[in-house]
Amino acid sequence: MFSQCKKETDQPLLPPRGDVESWVKMANEDIQSLATIVKAIEEDDPILRVTEEEELLKIDFSSGAKASIRLDNSNYPGPLVGAHLIDANYYWTVVNGTGTSAVRLLKDQQRRNYAIKDEITPELGVNSTGNWTVAVEGIQEELFDAEGNPFRAIGRKSLFNSVSFDIDSNATVVTNESAGKAYVIPRDRPFTFLLDRSKKDTLTIASGFAIAVDFQQVGIDEIAFELPRAWSASYELHTEQKSGVLYINSPLGIEPEFDEKGMIRILAKDQHGRSLERKIPVKVEVGVVNYASVRLTDLADGVEITGATFTFTEDVASTNTRDVTAIKAGDSFRLMLPDGLPELRKISFITTQGGFDYFFAPQTMLNVGEQNLSIAPPQLKSYWQGGIIVQINETLPLTGIAAYQISGKVVHVQSPTANRNWFPNGNVNVSAANSDTDGAANTTAIISALGGPGTSDNFIARWAIRVRDGGYSDWYLGAQRDYEYFHNAWLPFLPNSAEGAKAINQIIANYGGNIKLRDTHNLFWTSTNISATHAKAYDVRYNPPYTTGQKIYGARGLAFRDFN
Repeated sequence: MFSQCKKETDQPLLPPRGDVESWVKMANEDIQSLATIVKAIEEDDPILRVTEEEELLKIDFSSGAKASIRLDNSNYPGPLVGAHLIDANYYWTVVNGTGTSAVRLLKDQQRRNYAIKDEITPELGVNSTGNWTVAVEGIQEELFDAEGNPFRAIGRKSLFNSVSFDIDSNATVVTNESAGKAYVIPRDRPFTFLLDRSKKDTLTIASGFAIAVDFQQVGIDEIAFELPRAWSASYELHTEQKSGVLYINSPLGIEPEFDEKGMIRILAKDQHGRSLERKIPVKVEVGVVNYASVRLTDLADGVEITGATFTFTEDVASTNTRDVTAIKAGDSFRLMLPDGLPELRKISFITTQGGFDYFFAPQTMLNVGEQNLSIAPPQLKSYWQGGIIVQINETLPLTGIAAYQISGKVVHVQSPTANRNWFPNGNVNVSAANSDTDGAANTTAIISALGGPGTSDNFIARWAIRVRDGGYSDWYLGAQRDYEYFHNAWLPFLPNSAEGAKAINQIIANYGGNIKLRDTHNLFWTSTNISATHAKAYDVRYNPPYTTGQKIYGARGLAFRDFN
């Protein structure tokens, strides 16, 4: 990735005499480059190659067109010439400040917009009075700043802000026309090789061990290695996942000759003869252990695991994850722990019968060194995919990987810290939310009746859809049957008994939950509508616990999601 951040200039300084011609020239070169970029987008002309020369990023397109993007962060107050998209075509604009109100379309004498594809290109200039001008087709106009004064030329403002590339090598060119203004250019025959580690970090491996290094890739056909003495390496490519794994093996330390440290040179090639080189500094240490060694326990009968990829995250609600491929060593799996992502969310296993995912409770952490990790088959009250299982569709017990390939329903371990109303008034009968069994459809109908998700969780359905545990965004306010599943999942304990509530509260607390049944949490809204004024509710103080409530009053609620 090539990216350069915007740098602010606190006080504009007068440029040296004679610099005017220089920055007028650079400003117009930027305009020409923007024209080339826009036409490439309009004509589906992909990027062929990108080269970097000091502050210039040079892009060659498949058609033969070229654009030079200057990333010098010049930030004097000055106008810009930009582009505005209207009905699939780009038109020239002039920008005299910040915000969309500072942008206006350039027009000819018939008040028609100038289309960039028509090959008519504006030019910035500075007149004899020292003010910025713009000229199109030989007609020059003096420009004015955001306060309506002639735009004094004291320096140049960069048109281009940054350039970045995604995994497919598509380029996103961000400009300073307005906040967030960007142009996305596709790459011809994308070819990418990104290692999931800093190129400066030395990979230290205990003698005689192997470490997996994950990478992202597009277009790689084969990989070759240049290795220090007695080191070895191999690789796997996962084309559909746009990823791969390098396996780096250190010397045993007993070879007649070996390099204690050195550089592994990795050369990736595509089918078109292009190549990309990456390097990993390595070091072998006798007796050092800098990896986690995990021995799996409580496997279902008939499961033989041959491979594993561990997924780590920041916390239970985070969507930021990192996959780490483990190496099987006897009855254990060895892996390097990723920095900044301490929590193990799941493991994706490969077995002789097929694959399955295993999900872990919040705050499951691995450490450097040896440890055991249970992967007991999930059952009612297990933590799974963001919540506690309260319903399973399959009949248990199951054997083999089928014991892990279950479907059902989980409940979120948190409830609002304060009561929430069901609806702001008693005037709306949300009849599309009358289902006793479909909490997801009910919640969608309630959110629609509320006018959308809103900007806060001020109503109970809006609270439920904001739950993100497990990294999922499909949580909903439970219907009456969902609460029935919740009520019966804890057998022999029941939520509406003092002893049962105490035991259930402890199970929920063990997973980081805040629900305290028959304490601070008694009355819960369901998503099941009854009438304009009432909805169904669940109250653990009663037996049976199913009741009704007026929508305009507050209660807690439980969020559920379906898993498979």
